[in-house]
Amino acid sequence: MPQYTTFSEAIRDMRERGFTRTFTIQQQELFCPDTGSSLPPERLTLVEHHRVQAPDTLEGEREVYGFRTDDNVLGLMTSTYAAYDPAGFAAVFERCRKGRS
Repeated sequence: MPQYTTFSEAIRDMRERGFTRTFTIQQQELFCPDTGSSLPPERLTLVEHHRVQAPDTLEGEREVYGFRTDDNVLGLMTSTYAAYDPAGFAAVFERCRKGRS
């Protein structure tokens, strides 16, 4: 699995490798603004997880997650939402399937 130094590097490379969709959390589900649709977390499998430097955050780092949907669409999500609602983020994330990471 690739190793990244910065947040922007991780996002750019993952996009180039096919992680074209973006996922956010809305109302206890994952929302894809690219398609305007919601997915239950159980329909996504975590296939990559990267922790990278992000000097613009209080923690100094962010996490980038790569997911595959049931219909083999690749997308990514960042840990940005976790800063606003850690418990909500954890609850949704726990419902996702875990593959290799």
